[in-house]
Amino acid sequence: MCRGRNNLLFFMLIVSLFFLAACGSRDQGTATANSDGVTSNEGLHTTIVGGRTGGAWSVFTEGIAESIRRENEGSIVTVEPGGIVENPVSVSSSKTPYGLSYAMTAYAAYSGNEPYDRAFPNIRAISVVIPANYYQLLASDPGMKYESLDEIVENHAPIRLAVDQEGSAGEIITRTILKEYGVTYKDIQSWGGSVDHLSGSKTFELMADNRIDATGDAVSVPSGDIVKAASLNDLKFLSINRDVIRAVSEKLGMQAGVIKSGSYSFQKHGVHTLYTPAILIVNNDVPKEQVYQVTKAIYQNLDYLRTVHNEFENLTDKNIAEVGKVPLHPGAKKFFKEVGLLD
Repeated sequence: MCRGRNNLLFFMLIVSLFFLAACGSRDQGTATANSDGVTSNEGLHTTIVGGRTGGAWSVFTEGIAESIRRENEGSIVTVEPGGIVENPVSVSSSKTPYGLSYAMTAYAAYSGNEPYDRAFPNIRAISVVIPANYYQLLASDPGMKYESLDEIVENHAPIRLAVDQEGSAGEIITRTILKEYGVTYKDIQSWGGSVDHLSGSKTFELMADNRIDATGDAVSVPSGDIVKAASLNDLKFLSINRDVIRAVSEKLGMQAGVIKSGSYSFQKHGVHTLYTPAILIVNNDVPKEQVYQVTKAIYQNLDYLRTVHNEFENLTDKNIAEVGKVPLHPGAKKFFKEVGLLD
């Protein structure tokens, strides 16, 4: 009697362990090895944190998620709302395995620079998502008589400057550029000017009312907000000293570039500035084989991504691996080497 009961308990224990093991396998994804010895994560269950609900970044993130689903049958990839500054912290601390951020913001988190109060060293890069968000310093025309930031600084012009919220990517870039000129917000105020933290749409409303002279932010080209503002305001770009561009690019983990002439109706010449791509980041502890498959999925679905949002039209095999200063995850590095995009 006891022996039969013990056998029954033993049988139930074995069944329970088998059930738990099966559940664990579903959570991590079903792994099968291909001829190269690389694990394919069919049935991958994971999460990507993107931007605010309804914004362009939520569309970008869903496009990446669907690319992964298309290449890994049975995968469940959840997209959650997030923010450019918050996402690197979430990824490094393992709250979410994957996320989107600017390359400059991810590098600031990785290295412990502003706006972060400490380093988050577990961040790794996978690929570029949106190749370039250009810093665009704009002024009302002809309300602003100066053509460059150099002239404004040299003349201590009392400009009314609008910047994004403190600690945002665009605000940090603006403040760092001014610092490279030896200027602070307080200096601008001492010249009789002002510095206001405003959203893009509010800024252009006030610019139309002649209450703001200039504004700077890192956005796509062409930016919908700027295109709309240009239909209501006369705008022009303010040029930035190229030595300043190079110095700030190095400090913030950005790149120097040019906004091509004709990108906007009011733009007649190319504008030298700096830019940062939006990249997909991952926690360093995510398995190499899984990240390899995620990288491969993005690369093999570039045509699909271009149907998701026009920003993806600029993503090519020539820039997909140019993630900035954040180290590539070994899985991404392996894939890019295999397809000849890395030495």
